[in-house]
Amino acid sequence: MTGRSVVVVGAGIGGLAAATLLARDGWRVTVLEQAEGLAPVGAGILLQALGQQVAGLLGIADDLRARSTPVVRVDGRLVSGRETMQLDYARVAPGSQAWGVHRGVLFSLLHAAATAADVRIEPGVEVVALESASSGWQALDAAGGHHGSFDLVVGADGSTSHIRQLSVPVRLDRAYPWGALWAIVPDHDGLVGEALVQRWQDTRTILGLMPTGTGQASVFWSIRVRDQVAALAAGPDAFLRVALPLATGFEPLVRSASTSLLPARYRDVVVSTPVAHALALIGDAAHAMSPQLGLGASHALADAWTLAWALRTTPGNVDSALARYSAERARQVRYYRWWSMLMTPIFQSGLSVLAPPRDVGLMAMSRLPWAQRQMVTTLMGTRTSPWSHWRLPGS
Repeated sequence: MTGRSVVVVGAGIGGLAAATLLARDGWRVTVLEQAEGLAPVGAGILLQALGQQVAGLLGIADDLRARSTPVVRVDGRLVSGRETMQLDYARVAPGSQAWGVHRGVLFSLLHAAATAADVRIEPGVEVVALESASSGWQALDAAGGHHGSFDLVVGADGSTSHIRQLSVPVRLDRAYPWGALWAIVPDHDGLVGEALVQRWQDTRTILGLMPTGTGQASVFWSIRVRDQVAALAAGPDAFLRVALPLATGFEPLVRSASTSLLPARYRDVVVSTPVAHALALIGDAAHAMSPQLGLGASHALADAWTLAWALRTTPGNVDSALARYSAERARQVRYYRWWSMLMTPIFQSGLSVLAPPRDVGLMAMSRLPWAQRQMVTTLMGTRTSPWSHWRLPGS
């Protein structure tokens, strides 16, 4: 399918990865991005084994790993200090680890890869409509401009995707009532170490810390979306009164975060299919979930790789290739959607009655080798069921 044209709407992680892979396969690629400026911004992310594999196939893994901190364990405890969720990657898969990295670092490496592949990137273009004709798709922007024609549209415009609204049946699209306040702070003393740290009191009061790149850490505080504005307006002292009791050993990081907190919100999105005629959705546009499993970036990269693979190996018919992409990703996405829906209320909700059984269950599961293996391999992003794994096609 070389020599054809594609428009990718959205210059995020999935969009830039898909653009690079398709350009390398001979597609003429245009990326339309709503933001006026392309900049390496955002929070810290965990790139799990699945995402690391795609980074390797893109040729950016060595640089990315050098600018990340390895995360080799999950350290979950009650406010009292009692251990609950204790997971060790190496006990399950020797040598495996997640990478704690700034989203902006991954963006910069992907942007450089796309530029090197001769991808045309146009910032400041808000796509508001799509028109299909015999010559292909045209994208219409908010300023009245027309872009195209294109043989393929890739919607990579995030959890509030407008391309999704224009193109496919949506079964569920709702905002989560709970979000987070977050900040990235210096951690030159390595207080977080090589762990994803979580401290909780119940289902409403949770503090998270994660190494982010080198010499930095991300701080996350769970909060209802409706309370975010008031919490920020109340100022640092009010935040510290509620957060410091959970921050034993990490007080300097939480104090530093208190003056630079930003709000984060999440959506739950389920589509009947991520494809339509000569159109595919990837990343959060196709399957936004809560961030409990830390797999958003890895899923977006896996989507990008699988879409490019399907187009590369299904010659002659774009829609047949898109159906193959959809089928290949379905089981893995479904498995993680259900896990996300199960875990969200026991970690972020007003259902405090769920906290005691959650804590007892996590304590028991962390001590059982089979359960620990299930939990760690689920975090690695490779599961399709408790008994089966998913592997990147063609890799």
